[in-house]
Order: sequence, then C-alpha cells, then structure tokens
Amino acid sequence: MSSRNPSEKIVLTRTLSLRRPEPIWNWLALLVLLSLGLGWLPASAVQVSEVQSGSLLLKSAPDAEAVEAVRVSTAIRAQVTGNVARVYVTQEFTNPTADWVEGMYVFPLTTTAAVDELLMHVGERTIRGEIQRREKARAIYEQARTEGRRASLVDQERPNMFTTSVANIGPQSSITVEIAYLETIPYRDGRYTLHLPLAITPRYTPGVMLEPSAPLAIEQALAVNTALGTTATPERVTSAQQQVRIEVELAPGFPLQSVRSVHHTVDMSQDAVGRRIKLEGTHVPADHDFELVWTPAVIPDMQAAVFAERLGEETYALVMLTPPQQLSQQKDRREVEFIIDTSGSMYGPSMEQARAALQLGVARLADGDRFNVIRFSNDATSLFAAPQPITTASRALASRFIASLAASGGTEMRPALELAFAAPPSEGLLRQIVFITDGCVSNETELITLIRNRLGAGRLFTVGIGAAPNSYFLREAAVAGRGSFTLIAQREQVGERIQDLFLKLEQPALVDLELNWPGGATPELAASMPGDVYAGDPLVILARLSTRPKGMLTLAGRSLGHAWVRQLPITFVAEQAGIAKLWARERIGELSRQKSFGADAPQMEARITELALQHHLVSEFTSLVAVDNTPARPAGIADRSDQAPTPAPVGSYWSNTTAFARTATPAPLLLFIGLVILAFTGVLYRLSVPCRLPRA
Repeated sequence: MSSRNPSEKIVLTRTLSLRRPEPIWNWLALLVLLSLGLGWLPASAVQVSEVQSGSLLLKSAPDAEAVEAVRVSTAIRAQVTGNVARVYVTQEFTNPTADWVEGMYVFPLTTTAAVDELLMHVGERTIRGEIQRREKARAIYEQARTEGRRASLVDQERPNMFTTSVANIGPQSSITVEIAYLETIPYRDGRYTLHLPLAITPRYTPGVMLEPSAPLAIEQALAVNTALGTTATPERVTSAQQQVRIEVELAPGFPLQSVRSVHHTVDMSQDAVGRRIKLEGTHVPADHDFELVWTPAVIPDMQAAVFAERLGEETYALVMLTPPQQLSQQKDRREVEFIIDTSGSMYGPSMEQARAALQLGVARLADGDRFNVIRFSNDATSLFAAPQPITTASRALASRFIASLAASGGTEMRPALELAFAAPPSEGLLRQIVFITDGCVSNETELITLIRNRLGAGRLFTVGIGAAPNSYFLREAAVAGRGSFTLIAQREQVGERIQDLFLKLEQPALVDLELNWPGGATPELAASMPGDVYAGDPLVILARLSTRPKGMLTLAGRSLGHAWVRQLPITFVAEQAGIAKLWARERIGELSRQKSFGADAPQMEARITELALQHHLVSEFTSLVAVDNTPARPAGIADRSDQAPTPAPVGSYWSNTTAFARTATPAPLLLFIGLVILAFTGVLYRLSVPCRLPRA
C-alpha cells in the first residue's frame, strides 16, 4: 500500500463521487489524478511502502530495488525499589535481508534517565559497553564496522532521545542490545508514576522545512541538519510497526491502596516482596507511553525523607519532600493567559484533549480574575487585545473561540510567548501563563531562554498533551518559568489533571525554602533550589558532600504565610544504590542549562564530560560503545546502513504514514490538490457529455 496521507484519500474519493463520467473517462481521470497527486508528494513519500506482513520496504532512489528494513523489537523490565527504578531496555535488531547491515534506531527515554550500562549479546557471548568521549566512541565503532566486527553504540541526541547503532548484523540474523538506566520516582499529586516513553512525536524546526528524503545514516543526517541551522535528529517516525513487552517488579516498601496501568491492559500478581505487572498480550504496539500509577494505603499530610550513599570519600544525598496539600481559603486575584498549541502535531485526540483542558481552565477562574486565550500554529492570535475580566459574556466568547480551534500548520511557539509577555501586567494581580502543548519543537533552548528573560515576576505552567509529548521541553520550560508541569495523555484524565494544576495555580504550598545540613556542611547541589514549591509537586534535591554528615537535616520555609520547619534524619543505604549516578545526571542537566544560557561553553563541556566519565553515564559529550573482537563479516563483502522506524503516537498524523515526518501537516498542499482535482474532474465531465444544440 502507498504511504499517502489518509486525509488525501478522502479528498480523492469525495471529488470523484461528484460526477459520473463514462467508464473510459473514469479510468483516465483516475490515472491522471493519481499521477498529479504523486507528483505533489515529497519524493520519499512514494519511496517508502509498507507490505502486508508489517515489515518495511525501502528504496534509496525511485528506480532502485526495494529492500526490507531492519526490524527492532523492544522488551522493557523495570525493578522499582522504594522510589528508585532500575530499568532495562532490550532491543533486538533483526536483519531479514541477504545483506550485511548496520542498523540504527532512535528511541525515547525519560528526561531524568541516567543511562549507565550497555550489553551486546552475540550468540552465547556478551560484550559490556564502555563509556568514552563521544568522538572516541564513534571512532571505535566505525573502525569495528569497517573491519567487519560486530559493535554497538549508544548516543544521546537530546536529553530524552537516544540512538542505538549496531554494526555488521549478518544476513537473516539478529543482535540484541541491552541498555540500563536509573531514575527516581517522586510522589506527585498523591500518587507515584512510573513513566516509560515508547513513541516519538517528531520535532518541528521553526524557519526550516526539512523535506523528507531517503534514509540517511545518523551522522549524515546530523551534518545536513547542522548546515540548515539545527541540530535536530531526523526521527524516522512511522505507523506502529514496533511491538513492546513490559514487565515491572514493584517493591514500594509500604502497603498499597491501588496499582493501575493508565493506558495499557496488564496482568498483575502479588508475591512476598510486592507486585509483578506484565503487559497483557504478545503483540502490543509501542504507539503510546506506558504509565504505571500506585498510591500508598495511608497518605500522610507530608512525606519527607533523606537517603545517603557513601562513594569513596564523598557522600551523595537524596532529599525528597512532598509539601502539604491544604491551602488557605483566601486566594489571590489572578491574571491568567492561556496559550494553546493548534499546530499539525496536535491533530486528532491531542486537539480534543487540549480544547477540553482549556475549557475547564477558563471555567475554574473566579470573579475578580482576568484572562486571555492565545492560539498558535504558523502564527499567533489572541481572543482579546488584552486580558479581560471574568464575566458571563467573556466566558461565552472564550467557549466559542475554544470550540472553533483546529489543528493545522507549523509549531511556531515564539510569537505566542512574545504575545503573552507583551501584555503589561495588571497591578495587584498574580500573573500566570498556562501553556498547553505537546512541546514537539527542536528549538527548546531558544524558547526556554526567552521564558527566563521575559517572564518577569510571573509564573509559567506547562500542560503536556498527547500520547508522546516532549517531556524534556515541558519540564524545562516550567523550571524556567518557576511553575509546574502536568501531563495529560487521554481525554479521561483532563478533569483530574486540570484540578491538580489549578490547586498549584491558586497558591504555592511552600516558599523561601532553605536547607540546613548538620554540622554546617556546605554541599554541592545538583541543581539550584526552586523559589516556590506547589501543592502535590515533589521536591527532589540531590547533593554531594565531602564529609559524612551526622545529625538531622533541617528544612525551613513559609507555608500559608507562617514559618514552616521540619527536621529529618539521614538514612544511609548500601553502596551502589545509585544516588551518586542520579546526582551526576541531574548535575549534568544543570550544567547543560548554564551552557545554553550563556555560561562559558568550553568550561561547561569539560565539567560535563568529566562527570559523565567518572560516573559512567551517557551525555551529550559521552557515549557507550561495545565491540566484539571476533570478525564476523567476510572481507570484500560490503554492508549498508538502515535506520529502523520509530513508532508514532497513536491517533497522530504520522500514525497513518510511513514517510519521514514533519510536525506541520501539509494541509494547504492537500487543499490545493483537492481543488485541482475538483476542477479537472469537472472538465472531464464536460468533455464526456454529448454536445446538444438548442431546439429551434
């Protein structure tokens, strides 16, 4: 079947049904119209085709012979102990062809994942990966590939997007690569959530239209994009062809009230330690993220704990605090500007969820508040010229405006943010911006810098929409905006998640927070302390100390206008608990922010590289590489490169296509094609009707 847009097929069907020409004209019209349509499509849209078996056929040129693509199957096993998860991602690369192949696969991970382990399984042998500077790791991998040895390489393309490359996969054979990472699972809005990303929404690059093209090697694609002014990876996102197996071993360390999978059907059993959860079925498409949620049987007013790990002469500490939920009955008057993404990447269920969230957001505003609604795609427009008071009339106008919103065009976020920042703040009102988007852009740094520089005294809150939003951008934008972020993956979650968000909007739970370590110790924090802590939001602080602290850690701040103090004992855990790696991952993230915001780039790069090498972590400057020293590909036989497709989110525009993706759907082009087809069909009909002279 062809890779044409399903909406285009509808246009063709409806147009051809308008007239009933003679059969010969019918066939001629269909042939000509298909030629016209294919001529307007990007080249690769007709170079990539999907066969009935679910495998993928690729052509490197229009006249080239089609070959099957490398297939990747994924299995994920997560071991959750307390509030720390050790996750193992196993990718099996299968080469169904008669050639020797290099396989590449772009896949998502969580923003906070500390990737520290790589194992390559070749037959009965297992080769462990080593951390190297990125350039050196690439050189080692390329040399092994050239010499016919099997090798694998794991690179970080973005903080939440990674690439696995596997060299010299033999004909009709497989190579298995296992990646492991650590992350914390904070207690948020009364629940713990294990989030396992599975699909990718392609990133939009403002001002640069990357036309789809024949499959490129990762390094070639990066060079092309760099020349165009972007470092975006060309994620090859297709209809759901990858399948996934997931197993979670849950040992929370406390009695549970409930455990549920938000988006997938699972089998659940209980053992002496905790719960074991497995995806139900053997052919589960990896087309939307996996979320496992559990709640404790007894929910305290506040949870706080400090854990520490000794590594050499240093102590690494993890402080976790969930602030109290109770809020004052007295609420500040607010000025809320809602920004909603109506770009092509929001097409389908995402747009429905965004409209529903926005309608509920406006409904939650109280008398005395002011508001405005800004929509953006290729451009940005606002409902009102300036924020208006909440009245029956303004609510009705907003409701009609929101109901009319539809997804189409590019994802130009900057004009929308500038439009919101341009409105002068109203005196005596707390200014807040609620940004509703899937966040799928490549210029995250530019936008986050804009938020930091232009927000002023206001606060910015992000609402992530869809089956696979860009959680890195959503999280970082909320950090820069001194706000909070909320994820809504399904229509059924909108009410609960918007209510959680407005509890945060209405009043911070803790402000002016300070940490006082025993003995006056001065730690190196992984990231700076937040100014405000919101109800239901976790506070996770990672610190490194040169001594072993003894005594109590004191947390102090203000809650509901009064002084708030807690003293917490420090619990030491066994070595290799992972706290040191978690600290290093968060510290690397903070140094990357500083580099993006104008700090000394060479100095930041050196510090990031040193930390990543010391703690064996993948970063933007370090990679994991594994090489089998036994030659596999016979001398004189060439290999070819092939990038396996990454699953698109369910319900999105790309879930119905096998071409390289662009986040702006080609709606104007499809409309133009439809008009051309309509006019052409009318001409054919005229020619097919016999000429009749008027009667005398």
